[in-house]
Amino acid sequence: MAAYLHPGVYVEELPGPQLISPVSTSNTAFVGLAEKAPAYNKAFQITSWNQYVDTFGSFMWGCQMPFAAYNFFLQGGSICYIVAAEPGGAAASIAAGALTVTAASLGAWGNKLSVEIANYPSMPDDPPTQVNPVFALNVYYTMPTVGEALTLCDQLVEHYAAANKLTKIQISGATAYLVEAFPGFSANDLRKTGAAPCNMELRVNSASLFVRVAVATAPDPKRPDNMAPTSLSRGAGDADSTPIDLAKALQALDTVAEISLLVAPETVSTSDLGAQRQKVLEVVGYCERRPHRDLFYIADSPFTATIDEIVAFKTGRASSSGKVPEGNALNSSYGALYYPWISFLNPSNSRNVPIPLSGSMAGTYAATDQAVGPWQVAAGINYGALRNATGVTRILTDTDQDVLNPNGIDAIRQFPTYGIVAYGGRTLTSDPSLIYISVRRLMIQIEMSLYRSLQWVVFEPNTQRLWGTVTRDITEFLTQMWQAGALFGAAAKEAFQVQCDAANNPPALQMQGQLVVDIKIRPVFPAEFVIIRIQQATLGSS
Repeated sequence: MAAYLHPGVYVEELPGPQLISPVSTSNTAFVGLAEKAPAYNKAFQITSWNQYVDTFGSFMWGCQMPFAAYNFFLQGGSICYIVAAEPGGAAASIAAGALTVTAASLGAWGNKLSVEIANYPSMPDDPPTQVNPVFALNVYYTMPTVGEALTLCDQLVEHYAAANKLTKIQISGATAYLVEAFPGFSANDLRKTGAAPCNMELRVNSASLFVRVAVATAPDPKRPDNMAPTSLSRGAGDADSTPIDLAKALQALDTVAEISLLVAPETVSTSDLGAQRQKVLEVVGYCERRPHRDLFYIADSPFTATIDEIVAFKTGRASSSGKVPEGNALNSSYGALYYPWISFLNPSNSRNVPIPLSGSMAGTYAATDQAVGPWQVAAGINYGALRNATGVTRILTDTDQDVLNPNGIDAIRQFPTYGIVAYGGRTLTSDPSLIYISVRRLMIQIEMSLYRSLQWVVFEPNTQRLWGTVTRDITEFLTQMWQAGALFGAAAKEAFQVQCDAANNPPALQMQGQLVVDIKIRPVFPAEFVIIRIQQATLGSS
């Protein structure tokens, strides 16, 4: 106690209550493939798409994470942590004079690309070997011959070609799509100054989804000779994409505490739907094994799945088509599954690209959290609008959703007037108390807010004074949550209860160094089914 020796006014600061602040629920972790990385299997904070491009590169065919990150920011996300998994395999490539053209990502899929060097503009009476000063670089993707099975990559290209009305030609008896064309180059576009990229490298590599171009340095560069469509070669790895070690990449998140959402879009990058389900289960398992269970996983559905197949994928039964084998069901309150895919307009080439939902939904979650809170499900025409979407890969009907919704599959619907919206808000679980995404995410927020804000209690004297202080602080926090609309009740006492007293802290527990706080809350549930009852009645005059 201070000594008061002379008359006067003494001002003293007294300790106030230890405020419990709600933790952020919108920071998102992304795990997947990138064009480059400062280090593989390590998390880096990113706060804008431009920063992502500077750090991890741009869009690549065969890699879903760049699309997911772009649409996360486009839909309203602001902070994310990126983990670039170390890729396996080798990229297909071909040399054409001073040019080396390489598939944008690693994997055997690049062997289906062909490159053409042609005069620009091409003239019908041009001799094939005549070289004009101006040339074009054309990129084709060759489809399997009749009777040959389509890979996932083939099906994505087929959808991409149809959506963008791409030119179709024949190469060695097989159908090929002109997926990209870069006209108007001359020898000057191959000229380099120091280590800076030349004009052709800048133009192609900033806009291409399918290839990257490297130009050999020469004092007097010459344009490459004309070349008929010729296949890239030496691509090695998975037929659909670049193989990664998902478990090792997820481990990079073990030391990242400031995340609440998880996106792992590369789970879709295989034609084997059984293997794809195992990848989703692996990510769900990671969320459930986190020490504080603080992550919610937004899972992606298979691109090719029918209604029966996506239900089989979710429930663990075998599909009637045989494409989905029997296996473990996706049953967890720490994840949600969205179906089908959407298309978005790729800003680098103004073409529609089919993408899975996880990145877009993470951004939608983040925007909804900022506007309301995690207790508001990111679904419906107000909070589920996918402004980035230009289409859906399958139009769902009410009858389709009658099958999807009870099985915990969240539908993406296209409605007149309202456009494309997320129209489901359920988790993967069969537990009725945690069936809604908003309830699980609210529980995560409350639990993590208490965990982080009550660290000061550890090693305090376990007395009635401490019990009262803890009760007061938690009550204040939950009152604020109730006032914000997160908890149900006409009064705070109807919305929650907090107990920390002698009844639940008997001497035996105190001697073991334990302090017990019992909390009961009434979360708000979404109005999933709105029933309007209208009855015809004869109303008498008053």
